Amino acid sequence: MSLTEILAEIPKLSFAERQELVRRAIEVEDDELAPEEKAILTERLEDFRRNPNSGTPAEQLKGEVLQRLRPQ
Repeated sequence: MSLTEILAEIPKLSFAERQELVRRAIEVEDDELAPEEKAILTERLEDFRRNPNSGTPAEQLKGEVLQRLRPQ
């Protein structure tokens, strides 16, 4: 299957399937995070653990992103 064919199939996947695709693509990535990037992620995770209700619900975030991606 060519890259073009693979990309054409992505919109047909469910949201959960696309999430799995992203997770697996990230796992394949060979580059390690820089120490600064790890520090940012650690800090954000700690902030979330201190205040788990401070984030945006996934469905709300998805809606906002989709709204921004729609052609004007």
